Amino acid sequence: MREGEGELGGRWFGEHVLRRVGDGSDTLFWTDPWLDGIPMRERFGRLFSLAETKSRTVAEMFALGWGADGEAWVWRRRLRAWEEELLRECQLLLLDISLQDQTLDRWQWSPDPDAGYTVAGGYQILTHQVYVALHDAENLIWHRQVPLKVSIFAWRLLRDRLPTRANLVIRGVLASTADSCVFGCGVTETVHHLFSSCSFAASLWDLVCEWVGISSLDFTTLHAHFVQFIALAGVSRARRSFLQLLWLVCVWVIWTERNHRLFKGSTGTPHLLLDKIKLFSFRWLKSTSITLALNYHSWWSSPWLCLGLV
Repeated sequence: MREGEGELGGRWFGEHVLRRVGDGSDTLFWTDPWLDGIPMRERFGRLFSLAETKSRTVAEMFALGWGADGEAWVWRRRLRAWEEELLRECQLLLLDISLQDQTLDRWQWSPDPDAGYTVAGGYQILTHQVYVALHDAENLIWHRQVPLKVSIFAWRLLRDRLPTRANLVIRGVLASTADSCVFGCGVTETVHHLFSSCSFAASLWDLVCEWVGISSLDFTTLHAHFVQFIALAGVSRARRSFLQLLWLVCVWVIWTERNHRLFKGSTGTPHLLLDKIKLFSFRWLKSTSITLALNYHSWWSSPWLCLGLV
């Protein structure tokens, strides 16, 4: 399980295996996929590289204390300000984790947790068209002009590992009656609904397509939407790169608006979110080492003209 990252034929098996933590004594804190199915070394790669102890178990880290004043964190050098911010983000994820002393750690086959792995189940994954589309989309989430946290968010989004209300109901965090979309449409808040089929999200995507002058899409999955959205740029590498960035901006803005509505009571409109998308895409392009003669006011009406891609 732990040494199969380079197996012939890709990582399809490891990507569908999760680590379920009981007492935490047999689960490696940094390298096993025990928290939301993502190894901590991938989610917090900078912290992993700086950690003096990379082979501690979850139980050992928990016993030492992984809170703000805990002794679990031992670094090769003093953390810089942005690295301390990463550590706080990591500690926030660990805040509600509790171990079960009477339960052993175990591996779990995520496509069928009850029956476990079968050859038939593995064959279905390898031959299913949706999985291929997912693989294609995952190659697009990494963009040098997009913040790392947004790419990690997109990775979780495409794998349906975000804490949507539907997923929280499945995990037993929320009651089954508390799964309605935060945008008030009354439909269950799944990943697909929240980012595409919800009338609020659909209106926003229409505004985005109108802004950049592309046609609306007909799709069945989010990863298919991602791939098709970028394909609308044609063969131009620069245009495809911009649409790739723009899609990531859009899903990030939708998610942050969802959280603001849930926790802060905000009521942003699709037009207001479009303004945020324009602002974020402008800032992300301007913050890179690439020199771009971008004019803020012109960007608002014609991004292609500002990028010299007309």
